[in-house]
Amino acid sequence: MRGVRWSALPARMRRLGRAHCAEAARATVAAGLTWQTCTALLHTPGPYAGAVAALLIVETTVVRTVSAALRYGGGCLLGVLVAVPAAWYARPQAAGLLLVVFASVLLARRDFLGHHGIHVPTTALITFALVRDRHSGELYSHLAEIVLGIAFGLACSALLFPAVRVRSAEHALEELRTLVARYLDALADTVVDRRPPRDVLGPAWEQNLDRALQRARTAVDEAHESVRWNPRPAARRRRWHLDHRVLRTLSEVADELTATGRLLDAHPQAAGACAPGTAFAQPYARLLRTTALCAYSCRGGRPHPALPATRRALTRLGTARHGPPTTGTEAGRLLRHLEAALSCLSAPPPAPPVRTHRALGPLRPSSRR
Repeated sequence: MRGVRWSALPARMRRLGRAHCAEAARATVAAGLTWQTCTALLHTPGPYAGAVAALLIVETTVVRTVSAALRYGGGCLLGVLVAVPAAWYARPQAAGLLLVVFASVLLARRDFLGHHGIHVPTTALITFALVRDRHSGELYSHLAEIVLGIAFGLACSALLFPAVRVRSAEHALEELRTLVARYLDALADTVVDRRPPRDVLGPAWEQNLDRALQRARTAVDEAHESVRWNPRPAARRRRWHLDHRVLRTLSEVADELTATGRLLDAHPQAAGACAPGTAFAQPYARLLRTTALCAYSCRGGRPHPALPATRRALTRLGTARHGPPTTGTEAGRLLRHLEAALSCLSAPPPAPPVRTHRALGPLRPSSRR
């Protein structure tokens, strides 16, 4: 497992470097276009406010850029709304300045602005100084630069090859599928040999499974975020409800796998109470290996063809045991965990969306003769 992570590290670094370079290129183009436009239209010799706005709102995905633009613009608007009344009516000037600073800092601490809350006091102080000294033209020019910077930042983020993080999510899901299947197959070996799973999987197998689940959840969430409001064709063609369904199914199977492993750690002989190769241990091990195959084939389409036969074999194995029922024993608990995992894998695929068309009303005879 550690070797796989180290071997995949150069590829991850390359993907991260490409993403950062693309984001820097979009921010650079947005700042340059803002500077040239402000110079040409507003006749501003140094439109730093617009260039800074374009730089600060460009993010990795379109959704994050829109969110940053709303927070940046909201912070600047709040700063203006706080400063203008104070500059007009507050007397003396020092009292107005203190009032502006106090109110703007309180608004900047609000969570809905995030780290863009710093623009509330900065814009408020600039606005207060310009309005107090009767420089309304410079204030309008300053605000126009910010509006142009936000507009060019949004345009460049949406049009200049926005990121679609599909392959990283696919790699994370493939890693999770492989790990779940490998652990299920290793549990089958522990059942036959009557050994604790920690001796076969390693002492940190649960932590490895949790980290793989967390990486898959993060990658799928980032990929889903990258395709929202993304005009690229690859983003519009992606069916992300399948990936969420695959992740949910693998998470449930991983939970049952963890419960089975903990039970076998506490009772290594739970599946073979008599001797190795008993009538329960070998069939149960085969069912675990078939479940591993079905888990590796979980890719959002139809369930694996072996699933119905596996569930029937599991039912026969549960009813073939003589004596008291297995619901209260360790073997019965093993069967319940496996049944729950197979139920998760047997879920039917989602139905394709049905396009509804407006029904035409029945033909009515005309009243005209």
